[in-house]
Amino acid sequence: MDGVKILEGKLGRVLIRMWFPVFVFSVFIILLLGKEELYERFLSNFSGVGKVIFEYGSPIGVWLSGAFLAQRFFTVFVWDGVIAGISGRPVPRLPKDFTGMLFFGIAGMGVVATVFDKSITGIWATSGVFGIVLGIALRNVILDVFIGLSMHVEQSFRIGDWVMVHQNRRETHIVGQVIEINWRTTRLKTTEKNMIVIPNSKMGEAVLTNYMQPKPYFRIDLEFVLDYSVAPNRAIRLLGAAVKSLTDDSRILNHPEPEIRLDEALNYGQKYEVRFFILPTGVSPKESRHLVNRRVVEHLARAGISPAMEREIVYLEKNNGKDRSGTEGDNNVRNILVSNTLFSRLPKQEINHLIGYFRMKECAAGENLFRQGNEGKTMFVLMEGLLSSEVEYEEVETSVVRESIQPTEHFGEECVLGPNTRSATVKAVTDCQVLEISAEAVMEVAKRNGAFLTMLNQETSLSKIKTIEGKHKVSKPSTAPFQKSSSKKPLTSSIQTFFTDLFPSPPSSKK
Repeated sequence: MDGVKILEGKLGRVLIRMWFPVFVFSVFIILLLGKEELYERFLSNFSGVGKVIFEYGSPIGVWLSGAFLAQRFFTVFVWDGVIAGISGRPVPRLPKDFTGMLFFGIAGMGVVATVFDKSITGIWATSGVFGIVLGIALRNVILDVFIGLSMHVEQSFRIGDWVMVHQNRRETHIVGQVIEINWRTTRLKTTEKNMIVIPNSKMGEAVLTNYMQPKPYFRIDLEFVLDYSVAPNRAIRLLGAAVKSLTDDSRILNHPEPEIRLDEALNYGQKYEVRFFILPTGVSPKESRHLVNRRVVEHLARAGISPAMEREIVYLEKNNGKDRSGTEGDNNVRNILVSNTLFSRLPKQEINHLIGYFRMKECAAGENLFRQGNEGKTMFVLMEGLLSSEVEYEEVETSVVRESIQPTEHFGEECVLGPNTRSATVKAVTDCQVLEISAEAVMEVAKRNGAFLTMLNQETSLSKIKTIEGKHKVSKPSTAPFQKSSSKKPLTSSIQTFFTDLFPSPPSSKK
């Protein structure tokens, strides 16, 4: 039914565009073919001037209305039909106007040769001399026209493409979306929502980068300089998690996958290059830079890291050999807890007391931190990286990804207030560092702090409510399409799960 409606809509648009030229051409054809009969019945009393006008007007009208009909037919069925269907883009005005001028030029020659019975050879000779004079006077305009035609033939860019017109200096480069290509100019819409009009002659001479060719997406590179005290693995983990938390299928793409490169070692820090691909139809280059820059700064701030800058630090201390191992790690844990919505409600002395009970764990990308249904007696706080939480519902035979877990967020609190099972499977999207604390240590603090216990109860209840709401949501047939998972897991997956649960990895040592 949808296909029939679309076909009816297209047919209706074609009829709306074609009925008027067909009607005009039909009227003049009828006047030309019935000229003699019209003379006898209606024009016998006309003056000589009226008869001359009718005598010459009907064939001239046939020629001009025929050119009008041919131009409209060619535009509707060839330019807006076949050519636009093949290219997937609207055809510019330039080729449409050119074919219209060609048809009306042929009609004009036909009127001179058939209606007025004149030789067109003299007209061509006279027009040649006139064309030379006109060409000298309008040489810049003619140059724009012919370069516009050559650009349309080469198709280095099309309407809808994002391009960059290179200037003498990098800061003056013009970035915009092509919205129109006419006889003299090409019009671009910039990210500031302004329109830039560039003569075709300048456009043909300029070096141009087409961001949407040969693929409809392109890569953007951002640079960040971090201090040498930040290990490369940690920096790559932080930057990668920030970019991947923004990826989707309409703006910043999952495939090709974003990547982080250690680009250069500077005298004040290491320069990292963040590479990601965007779809210009969903987000502009400037907007994508804004989104990624903001998310990277947020992830770095949550980890207690600031971008490096050129500076000189002088240390004055008497005991240079003092052992400071563990101080930096404790400060990182303290910063994470202070930024967490649950533990930030505790007094400073309670946070300092809890730091000794946290264990730091590292989780590689693609590794499961824990699985749904397993027993758990600990809760976690994400320090660095990006995690995803996935819930399976056996009754409706489906699974949905609940949410992403960002740095400083806690999870697994449902196993603190009692010997409960894990309500979700948490998997590492990137390399991660997490803090794990036992339920006994959390409850010891909760017994001394009623507000913290109330907040913990609320968080646990909210987690259960979200699980129930998610179950009802995926049970409805009208929900968004999801991928069904078989109730039986592969044999290799079951064996891996068995040995993972039987021989858990030993916890990492305290820092």
